[in-house]
Amino acid sequence: MSKGAAAELRRSSRRSASQAHEPQPPRPRALVGPYALFWFYVRWLRRHLVQELLAGIGVATAVALVFATSLAAGSVSASSTQAVRTVIGPATLQLHARSSEGISATLLRAAQRLPGVLAAGSELETTATLRAPSGRTATVDLAGAGTSLVFLDGLARTIPTATLSARGIGLSSRTAGELAIDSPAAQHGSVEVYARGKAASVPISAVLGQEAFGALSHTSVAVMQLAELQRLMGLRPRVSRILVQPRPGAGAKVRSELAGLAHGRIDVAPADQDVGLLSQALRPSDQASALFATVSALLGVLLATAALLLSAPERRRAIADLRLMGVRRSAIVQMFAFQALMLGSAASLLGILCGYALSVSLLAQSPGYLAEAFTLGTQTTLSIVSFAAALGTGIVSCGIASTLSLLDLRDRDPLRNLYQQQGIPGNALHASTRRALDVGALALLIAATVLLATGPSHALIACTLLALGTVCAVPLALNAVMALCARLAQWRQKLTAMPVALSSLQATTLRSFALAATGALALFGSIALGGARGDLEHGIARFAHSYAADATLWIGNRGDDQAVVDFAAGDLPKRISALPGVSRVATYEGGFVVIDGRRVWMIARGPGDARNVLSSQISSGSAALAQQRLAQGGWVVVSRQIAEKQHVGLGGHLTLPTPSGEVSLRIAALTSNLAWSPGALFLGSAQYARLWGGGGGGNSATALGVSLKPGARAGEVARRIRQALGRSSGLIVRTRSSLQTSIDTLAREGLGQLREISNLLLAAAILAMAAALTSAVWQQRGALAGLRLCGVSPARLRRILLIEAGLLLSAGCVTGALAGVYGQAIIDGYLGRVTGFPIAAITANARPLQIFALVVAVVFAAALTPIVLASRVSPNYALAE
Repeated sequence: MSKGAAAELRRSSRRSASQAHEPQPPRPRALVGPYALFWFYVRWLRRHLVQELLAGIGVATAVALVFATSLAAGSVSASSTQAVRTVIGPATLQLHARSSEGISATLLRAAQRLPGVLAAGSELETTATLRAPSGRTATVDLAGAGTSLVFLDGLARTIPTATLSARGIGLSSRTAGELAIDSPAAQHGSVEVYARGKAASVPISAVLGQEAFGALSHTSVAVMQLAELQRLMGLRPRVSRILVQPRPGAGAKVRSELAGLAHGRIDVAPADQDVGLLSQALRPSDQASALFATVSALLGVLLATAALLLSAPERRRAIADLRLMGVRRSAIVQMFAFQALMLGSAASLLGILCGYALSVSLLAQSPGYLAEAFTLGTQTTLSIVSFAAALGTGIVSCGIASTLSLLDLRDRDPLRNLYQQQGIPGNALHASTRRALDVGALALLIAATVLLATGPSHALIACTLLALGTVCAVPLALNAVMALCARLAQWRQKLTAMPVALSSLQATTLRSFALAATGALALFGSIALGGARGDLEHGIARFAHSYAADATLWIGNRGDDQAVVDFAAGDLPKRISALPGVSRVATYEGGFVVIDGRRVWMIARGPGDARNVLSSQISSGSAALAQQRLAQGGWVVVSRQIAEKQHVGLGGHLTLPTPSGEVSLRIAALTSNLAWSPGALFLGSAQYARLWGGGGGGNSATALGVSLKPGARAGEVARRIRQALGRSSGLIVRTRSSLQTSIDTLAREGLGQLREISNLLLAAAILAMAAALTSAVWQQRGALAGLRLCGVSPARLRRILLIEAGLLLSAGCVTGALAGVYGQAIIDGYLGRVTGFPIAAITANARPLQIFALVVAVVFAAALTPIVLASRVSPNYALAE
């Protein structure tokens, strides 16, 4: 080594040693303290408060939908279960009558004498209508209980025993509310009781609240002394069921002994059988509501994510600036994760409060269509699971949007990759990304179609794929609309605002995508759910029309639209037949029968008396042949769901439990479930008389159908029939249209959640689109101020903004509308398969067009104010920016 090289090496060593002792600048910290995170978020809010508020509205809307629907779904079942438990007390077994005629009360003493029985009590139940002096009416479950039930401690644990010994009627607080009996004077009055074709004035013995009636206070229930109700109904000495409490360890033995008492003509079942039967009855509507709620929640999350994407350009620019300042990637992740957590938590809590308000108001399920067969509770039950799911929805949706912005952390050169893009920094949507979205849209559409072909049970997954495919298809639709408008601008040179609007959209492709995607999702969900609900309601209306069309005038018990509560007809058909204008009086019978865990609606008609309803509701088989076989006897027409549950088809055998014993009948045809979710079956009236011991021209009926002579006026004939019935009769006369309206209204109540969920989604869609459009306009203030500096007038700016909004909405809304019609077909198939309800054809419902027009009109109207305000932005704002 030369002397010069050695000297240079020594000098280099000294410089390195001196540099080692110099203080080094601090390295950026990997973890950020809580104060710094909070400070950063406050600074962010000061600059982007409006965008954050609008994004928070989208998140809160999604959370409100999730929380409200999940709460409402389980409340009826939970509160009804509490009501059943209150009635049965410690009983675990029961003997239950198979007809409204009940069973002999002497069986109670026989059950009490069984060696394994600790206690037993009897109860008589019927559906009745109460009428207050004010004229208000309420249809209730009227129960008659005696001292045996007191000793069993069923019902008597909370109810004052004096109520069961008084010669009056005790009303639940809910029933008293329906009758507007709230003053002390009214509570010591009386009500008119209509039951089994009879009317009687009964004094009110008590109004029973939560402290006296437990869970039953929230149900439409009334209670009387057993002997009094037996006298009123003419069923002495009969009861509906006998509740039994076995001794510890003797349950199986007692059940066997009760079966010996029943002789195959009385149901021996668990005391809480109604819990399982109600759960099954609610399951189809719950499944339909669950599908609507899940699709709404999914769309809510996507709408919230789209709303947050509108502020993604600002987040991307903030990330690039932080990286240029030397902030580590881990610290940036913490900052934006904290931001998502704060926004998601605040918006979720607001959404949960709104959701709870919705669950106890709009979404409080009204299962009145099941009231003739079940005791129903209506309390809203809070759930920790629902709370956690709703809170997670808001936080996750905010996290997804933040994650999309954090993808820029992969770039090694943030300055070049962000600020050297075409258009406004942070707004670029790369060509490769657009191609991937196009391919993804096609793949998701194919996947949804394949799933739909495999069966309606995959409807939820298919709708999810279709929703995602709708989002992916937005850039393709947007490019097509912009290309078409560009050619239109070249053809019409006077459209000078059009090129400016197109240039603005091309400079903000990410924001344009987010706004158009919001419109696409809004229209997709609104049309898919709203259209499917419309098809369902049209199908139910068609059933109600066909059912009521089997007679011109209907005579039956008040509040008994299904003709399942019997009354003593006597010579009434003969007397009515003799009235002027009456051509024929048909006797109808019906009731409920338990088949394989379902409380099935049973309809018994004479030859030809069910021609209209069968012709419209049969899905497999011939209506004419089915009526012929029903008249022969030995045949039954049954809902498809019941036949499939029993694994039988046309010509197969179905076993019915009757008061005469179990009977096997052949299936003549399959129908829908007639809007009664557990299913329905038809019998010939002669067959019903043999098996149930009534009707067939005898003394009992559940309804009378009156046909008129040509030229006779229904109103005039109805007036004559009312005069023939007399004021003391508990029967009412209704026209065909009146019964149709009543059935349609009652059945629609069971679909109340579907209606409200679809309406809420429509409102949420409009709100999300209006918020997104407002946010997009607000973010353009800087560019608009720059145009103001160049001398552009506010009127011209308004035209530009309106053209931009029109282009974005047309691309997004048309895409969403087309996908929504496809989604409507998917949901129709699911509803028809799962609920068994009659579904109208998709072409019979104009609701999709109405929704499209409503959404576009309301959103444009809501956008006018922010567009006008933005067009008047001060030119100084551009200088401040």
